[in-house]
Amino acid sequence: MTVRVGHIEFLNCFPLYYGFEHTGLLAADRHLDLPDRPGVELLPGVPTDLNRMLAAGEIDLGPVSSIAYARNHETLLLSRRLSISSAGAVDSIQLVSRVPLKEVRSVALTTQSATSVALLKTLLKLRYKQDVVYTQLAGSVTAALERNDAVLLIGDQGLEALYYPIPGTVCSDLGTLWQDWTGLPMVYAVWAAREQFARTNGAELLAVEEELVRSLEFARSHRPEVVESALGRYCFDRAGLTRYFVRLRYDFTEEYQEGLNLFYQLAHDAGELPEVPRLRFIDEVAGDAAPGCAGGGAGGEAAPAPRGAEGAAAPGAAS
Repeated sequence: MTVRVGHIEFLNCFPLYYGFEHTGLLAADRHLDLPDRPGVELLPGVPTDLNRMLAAGEIDLGPVSSIAYARNHETLLLSRRLSISSAGAVDSIQLVSRVPLKEVRSVALTTQSATSVALLKTLLKLRYKQDVVYTQLAGSVTAALERNDAVLLIGDQGLEALYYPIPGTVCSDLGTLWQDWTGLPMVYAVWAAREQFARTNGAELLAVEEELVRSLEFARSHRPEVVESALGRYCFDRAGLTRYFVRLRYDFTEEYQEGLNLFYQLAHDAGELPEVPRLRFIDEVAGDAAPGCAGGGAGGEAAPAPRGAEGAAAPGAAS
Protein backbone atom coordinates (compact mmCIF):
# COMPACT_ATOMS: atom_id res chain seq x y z
CA MET A 1 0.00 0.00 0.00
CA THR A 2 1.00 3.65 -0.37
CA VAL A 3 1.82 5.65 2.76
CA ARG A 4 0.90 9.33 2.49
CA VAL A 5 3.76 11.36 3.96
CA GLY A 6 3.60 15.07 4.76
CA HIS A 7 6.42 17.29 3.52
CA ILE A 8 7.30 20.83 4.66
CA GLU A 9 8.22 23.04 1.72
CA PHE A 10 10.71 25.22 3.62
CA LEU A 11 14.48 25.32 3.36
CA ASN A 12 14.48 23.49 6.69
CA CYS A 13 13.45 20.25 4.98
CA PHE A 14 15.46 20.69 1.79
CA PRO A 15 18.20 18.26 2.92
CA LEU A 16 15.58 15.61 3.59
CA TYR A 17 14.06 16.14 0.15
CA TYR A 18 17.54 15.94 -1.37
CA GLY A 19 18.02 12.62 0.37
CA PHE A 20 14.68 11.40 -0.98
CA GLU A 21 15.77 12.17 -4.52
CA HIS A 22 19.15 10.48 -4.23
CA THR A 23 18.05 7.32 -2.41
CA GLY A 24 15.28 6.58 -4.90
CA LEU A 25 12.33 7.50 -2.68
CA LEU A 26 11.04 9.95 -5.29
CA ALA A 27 11.58 7.79 -8.36
CA ALA A 28 8.74 8.01 -10.88
CA ASP A 29 7.25 4.67 -9.87
CA ARG A 30 7.62 5.03 -6.10
CA HIS A 31 3.87 5.48 -5.66
CA LEU A 32 3.69 1.76 -6.37
CA ASP A 33 4.57 -1.01 -3.96
CA LEU A 34 8.06 -2.25 -4.84
CA PRO A 35 9.90 -5.31 -3.50
CA ASP A 36 11.25 -4.56 -0.01
CA ARG A 37 10.41 -0.85 -0.28
CA PRO A 38 7.15 0.86 0.65
CA GLY A 39 5.00 2.96 -1.64
CA VAL A 40 5.23 6.66 -0.70
CA GLU A 41 3.23 9.70 -1.73
CA LEU A 42 4.53 13.10 -0.58
CA LEU A 43 1.93 15.74 0.26
CA PRO A 44 3.28 19.27 0.84
CA GLY A 45 2.21 21.95 3.27
CA VAL A 46 3.39 24.41 5.91
CA PRO A 47 3.53 23.04 9.47
CA THR A 48 0.01 24.14 10.41
CA ASP A 49 -1.32 22.54 7.20
CA LEU A 50 0.28 19.21 8.11
CA ASN A 51 -1.06 19.45 11.67
CA ARG A 52 -4.59 19.68 10.28
CA MET A 53 -4.01 17.06 7.57
CA LEU A 54 -2.75 14.45 10.05
CA ALA A 55 -5.59 15.07 12.47
CA ALA A 56 -8.08 14.78 9.59
CA GLY A 57 -6.53 11.57 8.23
CA GLU A 58 -5.39 13.22 4.99
CA ILE A 59 -1.79 12.05 5.60
CA ASP A 60 -0.59 8.95 7.42
CA LEU A 61 2.80 10.16 8.69
CA GLY A 62 4.40 13.56 8.82
CA PRO A 63 6.48 16.20 10.60
CA VAL A 64 3.93 18.07 12.70
CA SER A 65 4.30 20.80 15.29
CA SER A 66 5.33 19.27 18.61
CA ILE A 67 2.52 21.21 20.29
CA ALA A 68 0.06 19.65 17.83
CA TYR A 69 1.02 16.18 19.06
CA ALA A 70 0.36 17.33 22.63
CA ARG A 71 -3.09 18.59 21.67
CA ASN A 72 -3.95 15.33 19.88
CA HIS A 73 -1.89 12.83 21.87
CA GLU A 74 -4.79 10.45 22.45
CA THR A 75 -4.95 9.61 18.72
CA LEU A 76 -1.32 10.07 17.59
CA LEU A 77 1.95 8.18 18.01
CA LEU A 78 5.53 9.47 17.71
CA SER A 79 8.50 8.22 15.76
CA ARG A 80 11.21 7.35 18.26
CA ARG A 81 13.87 8.02 15.62
CA LEU A 82 13.01 11.41 14.13
CA SER A 83 12.31 14.99 15.13
CA ILE A 84 13.14 18.54 14.08
CA SER A 85 15.10 20.05 16.94
CA SER A 86 17.99 22.27 17.95
CA ALA A 87 20.37 22.61 20.87
CA GLY A 88 20.47 26.39 21.01
CA ALA A 89 19.97 28.71 18.05
CA VAL A 90 17.62 27.51 15.34
CA ASP A 91 18.06 30.53 13.01
CA SER A 92 14.66 30.11 11.34
CA ILE A 93 12.42 31.06 14.29
CA GLN A 94 12.86 34.74 15.07
CA LEU A 95 11.04 37.30 17.15
CA VAL A 96 11.71 40.49 15.20
CA SER A 97 11.19 43.50 17.47
CA ARG A 98 11.61 47.24 17.32
CA VAL A 99 11.96 47.52 21.12
CA PRO A 100 14.09 45.54 23.60
CA LEU A 101 12.73 42.07 24.34
CA LYS A 102 11.71 42.95 27.89
CA GLU A 103 9.63 45.85 26.58
CA VAL A 104 7.59 43.84 24.06
CA ARG A 105 3.87 44.26 24.78
CA SER A 106 2.29 43.42 21.39
CA VAL A 107 3.20 40.71 18.89
CA ALA A 108 1.89 39.75 15.45
CA LEU A 109 2.12 35.96 15.18
CA THR A 110 2.86 33.84 12.14
CA THR A 111 -0.04 31.64 11.06
CA GLN A 112 2.32 28.96 9.68
CA SER A 113 3.49 27.49 12.98
CA ALA A 114 1.89 26.24 16.18
CA THR A 115 4.92 25.26 18.29
CA SER A 116 6.76 28.56 17.88
CA VAL A 117 3.62 30.46 18.90
CA ALA A 118 3.17 28.34 22.04
CA LEU A 119 6.89 28.58 22.82
CA LEU A 120 6.91 32.37 22.51
CA LYS A 121 3.83 32.77 24.70
CA THR A 122 5.35 30.44 27.30
CA LEU A 123 8.65 32.31 27.32
CA LEU A 124 7.08 35.76 27.59
CA LYS A 125 4.62 34.71 30.30
CA LEU A 126 6.79 32.53 32.53
CA ARG A 127 10.35 33.68 31.92
CA TYR A 128 9.84 37.39 31.26
CA LYS A 129 6.59 37.87 33.25
CA GLN A 130 5.13 40.04 30.50
CA ASP A 131 1.50 40.69 29.60
CA VAL A 132 1.37 40.72 25.80
CA VAL A 133 -1.40 41.34 23.29
CA TYR A 134 -1.26 38.91 20.36
CA THR A 135 -2.70 39.27 16.87
CA GLN A 136 -2.28 37.27 13.67
CA LEU A 137 0.28 38.44 11.16
CA ALA A 138 -1.50 39.79 8.09
CA GLY A 139 0.09 41.72 5.27
CA SER A 140 3.73 42.73 5.20
CA VAL A 141 6.14 42.39 8.10
CA THR A 142 7.02 46.08 7.86
CA ALA A 143 3.37 47.09 8.17
CA ALA A 144 2.88 44.72 11.10
CA LEU A 145 5.84 46.29 12.90
CA GLU A 146 4.20 49.70 12.57
CA ARG A 147 1.26 48.38 14.60
CA ASN A 148 3.10 46.01 16.98
CA ASP A 149 6.26 45.92 19.05
CA ALA A 150 7.33 42.65 17.43
CA VAL A 151 6.54 40.02 14.82
CA LEU A 152 7.13 36.27 15.10
CA LEU A 153 8.52 34.74 11.89
CA ILE A 154 9.47 31.16 11.02
CA GLY A 155 10.98 29.18 8.17
CA ASP A 156 12.37 31.07 5.20
CA GLN A 157 10.87 34.34 6.49
CA GLY A 158 12.70 33.87 9.79
CA LEU A 159 15.98 33.25 7.99
CA GLU A 160 15.53 36.31 5.82
CA ALA A 161 14.89 38.44 8.91
CA LEU A 162 18.13 37.13 10.42
CA TYR A 163 20.36 37.41 7.34
CA TYR A 164 18.74 40.54 5.86
CA PRO A 165 17.55 42.45 8.96
CA ILE A 166 14.94 45.18 8.76
CA PRO A 167 16.56 48.48 9.81
CA GLY A 168 15.77 49.43 13.38
CA THR A 169 14.86 45.90 14.47
CA VAL A 170 16.45 43.24 16.67
CA CYS A 171 16.10 39.46 16.17
CA SER A 172 15.69 37.14 19.15
CA ASP A 173 16.21 33.46 18.32
CA LEU A 174 13.65 31.34 20.18
CA GLY A 175 16.00 28.35 20.25
CA THR A 176 18.60 30.42 22.08
CA LEU A 177 16.04 31.86 24.50
CA TRP A 178 14.79 28.35 25.34
CA GLN A 179 18.23 26.84 25.94
CA ASP A 180 19.37 29.83 28.01
CA TRP A 181 16.29 29.34 30.19
CA THR A 182 16.21 25.55 30.53
CA GLY A 183 19.62 24.24 29.48
CA LEU A 184 17.88 21.70 27.21
CA PRO A 185 17.31 21.29 23.46
CA MET A 186 14.04 22.42 21.93
CA VAL A 187 11.93 20.05 19.81
CA TYR A 188 9.94 22.07 17.28
CA ALA A 189 8.41 19.22 15.31
CA VAL A 190 7.90 15.51 15.74
CA TRP A 191 7.21 12.82 13.18
CA ALA A 192 3.82 11.41 14.05
CA ALA A 193 1.27 8.95 12.73
CA ARG A 194 -2.33 8.23 13.56
CA GLU A 195 -2.60 5.34 16.01
CA GLN A 196 -5.35 3.70 13.98
CA PHE A 197 -3.10 3.63 10.90
CA ALA A 198 -0.17 2.26 12.91
CA ARG A 199 -2.29 -0.61 14.22
CA THR A 200 -3.42 -1.68 10.75
CA ASN A 201 -0.34 -0.81 8.66
CA GLY A 202 2.55 -1.21 11.06
CA ALA A 203 4.96 -2.90 8.65
CA GLU A 204 4.56 -0.22 5.97
CA LEU A 205 4.86 2.59 8.52
CA LEU A 206 8.09 1.25 10.02
CA ALA A 207 9.50 0.70 6.53
CA VAL A 208 8.83 4.35 5.63
CA GLU A 209 10.43 5.46 8.88
CA GLU A 210 13.53 3.49 7.88
CA GLU A 211 13.50 5.21 4.46
CA LEU A 212 13.40 8.61 6.18
CA VAL A 213 16.36 7.75 8.39
CA ARG A 214 18.25 6.53 5.31
CA SER A 215 17.50 9.78 3.48
CA LEU A 216 18.70 11.85 6.42
CA GLU A 217 21.92 9.86 6.68
CA PHE A 218 22.53 10.41 2.97
CA ALA A 219 22.01 14.17 3.37
CA ARG A 220 24.32 14.29 6.39
CA SER A 221 27.11 12.47 4.59
CA HIS A 222 26.71 14.61 1.45
CA ARG A 223 26.31 18.03 3.06
CA PRO A 224 28.50 19.97 0.57
CA GLU A 225 26.40 18.63 -2.32
CA VAL A 226 23.21 19.58 -0.45
CA VAL A 227 24.50 23.12 -0.04
CA GLU A 228 25.46 23.39 -3.71
CA SER A 229 22.01 22.16 -4.76
CA ALA A 230 20.27 24.69 -2.52
CA LEU A 231 22.41 27.65 -3.66
CA GLY A 232 20.45 28.30 -6.83
CA ARG A 233 17.06 27.90 -5.21
CA TYR A 234 17.26 30.14 -2.13
CA CYS A 235 18.52 33.66 -1.48
CA PHE A 236 21.24 32.66 0.97
CA ASP A 237 24.96 32.28 0.36
CA ARG A 238 27.07 29.18 0.84
CA ALA A 239 28.18 30.15 4.35
CA GLY A 240 24.63 30.85 5.47
CA LEU A 241 23.29 27.60 4.06
CA THR A 242 26.11 25.57 5.59
CA ARG A 243 25.54 27.16 8.98
CA TYR A 244 21.81 26.51 8.76
CA PHE A 245 22.20 22.90 7.65
CA VAL A 246 24.39 22.24 10.69
CA ARG A 247 22.17 24.00 13.23
CA LEU A 248 19.32 21.55 13.63
CA ARG A 249 18.99 17.91 14.47
CA TYR A 250 16.73 15.25 13.03
CA ASP A 251 17.26 12.62 15.72
CA PHE A 252 15.21 12.22 18.90
CA THR A 253 17.52 11.09 21.69
CA GLU A 254 16.62 10.88 25.37
CA GLU A 255 17.95 14.40 25.93
CA TYR A 256 15.64 15.75 23.24
CA GLN A 257 12.72 13.81 24.70
CA GLU A 258 13.54 15.38 28.07
CA GLY A 259 13.47 18.82 26.45
CA LEU A 260 10.11 18.07 24.85
CA ASN A 261 8.62 16.85 28.13
CA LEU A 262 9.76 20.04 29.86
CA PHE A 263 8.28 22.15 27.07
CA TYR A 264 4.94 20.40 27.54
CA GLN A 265 5.05 20.98 31.30
CA LEU A 266 5.88 24.67 30.94
CA ALA A 267 3.35 25.18 28.14
CA HIS A 268 0.75 23.65 30.44
CA ASP A 269 1.81 26.00 33.26
CA ALA A 270 1.45 28.92 30.83
CA GLY A 271 -2.07 27.84 29.82
CA GLU A 272 -1.11 26.68 26.33
CA LEU A 273 -2.01 23.02 27.00
CA PRO A 274 -4.97 21.59 28.96
CA GLU A 275 -2.82 18.68 30.19
CA VAL A 276 0.72 17.32 29.96
CA PRO A 277 0.76 14.44 27.47
CA ARG A 278 2.73 11.22 27.70
CA LEU A 279 5.07 10.42 24.83
CA ARG A 280 3.69 7.36 23.00
CA PHE A 281 5.69 5.79 20.18
CA ILE A 282 4.88 4.12 16.88
CA ASP A 283 7.08 1.09 17.56
CA GLU A 284 5.10 0.31 20.72
CA VAL A 285 2.13 -0.44 18.48
CA ALA A 286 3.52 -1.16 15.02
CA GLY A 287 6.35 -3.31 16.34
CA ASP A 288 3.88 -5.96 17.48
CA ALA A 289 2.27 -6.03 14.06
CA ALA A 290 5.60 -6.11 12.20
CA PRO A 291 8.33 -7.68 14.37
CA GLY A 292 10.64 -8.27 11.40
CA CYS A 293 10.51 -4.73 10.06
CA ALA A 294 13.62 -2.58 10.19
CA GLY A 295 13.33 0.14 12.81
CA GLY A 296 10.56 -1.51 14.83
CA GLY A 297 10.85 -3.05 18.25
CA ALA A 298 9.20 -6.42 18.75
CA GLY A 299 6.76 -6.89 21.57
CA GLY A 300 6.51 -3.14 22.12
CA GLU A 301 10.14 -2.78 23.15
CA ALA A 302 11.80 0.51 22.35
CA ALA A 303 13.84 0.57 19.16
CA PRO A 304 17.18 2.29 19.79
CA ALA A 305 17.63 5.64 18.09
CA PRO A 306 20.21 5.15 15.31
CA ARG A 307 23.25 7.38 15.38
CA GLY A 308 22.97 7.85 11.62
CA ALA A 309 20.18 10.42 11.90
CA GLU A 310 22.11 12.44 14.45
CA GLY A 311 23.38 15.75 13.20
CA ALA A 312 21.89 15.24 9.74
CA ALA A 313 21.87 18.29 7.50
CA ALA A 314 19.35 20.46 9.14
CA PRO A 315 15.65 21.02 9.00
CA GLY A 316 14.31 24.23 10.40
CA ALA A 317 10.88 25.11 11.50
CA ALA A 318 8.22 22.59 11.46
CA SER A 319 7.11 23.96 14.41
